[in-house]
Amino acid sequence: MDWLERCVTDADRFLRTQWRRGPALLRPADPPTGVLGLDDLDELLDSGTLRVPYAGLFTMAGAVPEAAWCTPRVVAGRYLEGWLDAERVRALIRDEQATLQLRYVNHWYPPVRELTAGLARELDRLVEAFLFYSQPGRFGAVHRDDGDILVLQLSGSKHWKVYGGPADGHWQPVREDDPGEVLLDTVVRPGEVLYVPNGYAHTAQATAEGPSLHLTIVLREAGADHLRAELRSFLAEGLALPARPLGDEDLTATAAALLAHVRDRLDVADAPSLVHSARLHAYSSRPTA
Repeated sequence: MDWLERCVTDADRFLRTQWRRGPALLRPADPPTGVLGLDDLDELLDSGTLRVPYAGLFTMAGAVPEAAWCTPRVVAGRYLEGWLDAERVRALIRDEQATLQLRYVNHWYPPVRELTAGLARELDRLVEAFLFYSQPGRFGAVHRDDGDILVLQLSGSKHWKVYGGPADGHWQPVREDDPGEVLLDTVVRPGEVLYVPNGYAHTAQATAEGPSLHLTIVLREAGADHLRAELRSFLAEGLALPARPLGDEDLTATAAALLAHVRDRLDVADAPSLVHSARLHAYSSRPTA
């Protein structure tokens, strides 16, 4: 299965002409909309297995306190909090126009996991997925996300505004109060895919036509922290030192052995391999919004 082809139609052309060049609305011939639908969402809510932090509820006022839509359970003698109460979740969606977000769906829902695993193999990077069920309302806060995103519209429609990318490499995946001019203003309908390059600011709202269900597929990109972490791991590979050397001579000899090991490792290190490894572990400190 060529998952990228199903998301963008012509994968080679997409990577050659669209990737990182700007936002785009795509109309693939065979979009993978069957990975998760409204009936599946209802079954998940009723299954009783969903739990925080794999879910969140939001209104225009911000995150809804978990106590308003979660309940505790006793499992094998353990008191566990954060289980979704399906009826309370549905009531908040109906009465308060709350948005339901299911996070890291690739961790726990096999059809979505198959999609993200396939994209990860094809693009050689970490891929994660987030599901959004939104009611018609105002645009959310303009923000930037940590990675390129493919927005797969599953049901309903959503109005998106996409702005430009960051001015330099010091940006953060947070709210953006001055995003500049709109580069793309479009409505995404079922079966269509919106591509937003890494760090490009954006906002969205469900249209007046009714609720919207979409899957945000995040193609993570590495940053300096990921490179540093991978370099530390690479340098430590194969290193065996005494934990508490006895005396000054032993401590100095241990330091010399450490430096020699690091030099040897650096001699065989190369930038492309470091980038490759960092991309596979480019976890974000912040869930995609």
